[in-house]
Amino acid sequence: MRSLPDPHHRILDDLANRFRSPLKRFFERRLKDRPDSDDLVQEVFVRLTRQGQLDSIEHLDAYVFQVAANVLRDHARRWSVRFEESHPGDLDEAEIEGGFSPERVLLGKESVERLIAGLFELPEKTRVIFSLYHFDSVSQVEIARRLGISLSTVEKHMGRANAHLLKVLGDPK
Repeated sequence: MRSLPDPHHRILDDLANRFRSPLKRFFERRLKDRPDSDDLVQEVFVRLTRQGQLDSIEHLDAYVFQVAANVLRDHARRWSVRFEESHPGDLDEAEIEGGFSPERVLLGKESVERLIAGLFELPEKTRVIFSLYHFDSVSQVEIARRLGISLSTVEKHMGRANAHLLKVLGDPK
């Protein structure tokens, strides 16, 4: 097994520390079989390990979730192939509509891309507050304490972020 260059290894360690829990929640929200979420998180990091030059990626945080969306899409594709092989003809239209159709995956991917782009349009402090709350599950009171600001300031930042992201997600260009 080849050893990773030291900067690449540090970037991967940092990404693993920052994104393991948010990625797990990302997959758990989208999967019925939650034990698979750990495997999918691991697959994200395997793919990142194979990716060279992580330090040259401009929006690395967005890239991590793009890889996660790809892992989820591949997982859904594998699942649907296995299901169809073991249960030919058992899928009815309602199950197909509720599952991971190519259109649904594409719409979800586009929504994730718009959400990520919208996050990067926010001022840094607003983006940090939003990320702490939604991706790291930090309470608004704790965010206020950590950042040395009032709870009402945190609430105002959250309101601005939510309004902006709702606008971005509601306006598919």
